[in-house]
Amino acid sequence: MGSQMIISCEHAGNEVPGEYGHLFEHDTEPLHTHRGIDIGALKLTNTIAEEMEQEPFLHTVTRLLVDLNRSVQSPTLFSEFTKEQPLSVKEDIFEKYYRPHRQKVKKRVQQVIDEGKRAIHVGVHTFTPVWEGEERDVDVGFLFDPVRKNGKQFCEIWRKELDQRHEGLRLRMNQPYKGTMDGFITKLRRNYPEEEYIGVEVEVNQRFAHSTGSDVWSRIREQIAISLKSAFKNFEK
Repeated sequence: MGSQMIISCEHAGNEVPGEYGHLFEHDTEPLHTHRGIDIGALKLTNTIAEEMEQEPFLHTVTRLLVDLNRSVQSPTLFSEFTKEQPLSVKEDIFEKYYRPHRQKVKKRVQQVIDEGKRAIHVGVHTFTPVWEGEERDVDVGFLFDPVRKNGKQFCEIWRKELDQRHEGLRLRMNQPYKGTMDGFITKLRRNYPEEEYIGVEVEVNQRFAHSTGSDVWSRIREQIAISLKSAFKNFEK
């Protein structure tokens, strides 16, 4: 069975649609922090997509409007800026910004499977270097469901490929988050057997995107992308 790569980024931007601008007019600062956007994720996703020669699924509206990487039951689906809005407003936001992106990705996954191929879906994210006063001991994290052997194997190959290209990076498995926590890819895994769908996520420390040396961030992005391409080829062997 051949495989087809699918790349998505649910927190690629911090755009606020004009009709909802008033919700943020008294406090715009969070939009420019890790709470409003995965800083650096858009450039990272585009670098990966270019290397893999794939069109990525990007969502550039801020997660503070609605978080596309949370289930509909999640208490953090809507942020403090939107959760107290009338139900009609939240339903409108959901239908305009949450559902379309997820449906597009699901449609592509199903299309790949219908073609007799295995879908390898990579979700791209970044994380803040410091959380609750503690510096995170992670540069790049690979998230997967340890029960699903194919996803674990794919991440092990990817990690090895990246380690060979950039010694010294702190590469971790299922850090800084568990690969089974509430999220879009976790949801998709429940819909398909692992022979048809491999869903993994990469989490990259935002310290690289914040780096004063843009060459460092560019090199990290390229190495992550190249190592993914190599992992994809080796996994197919």
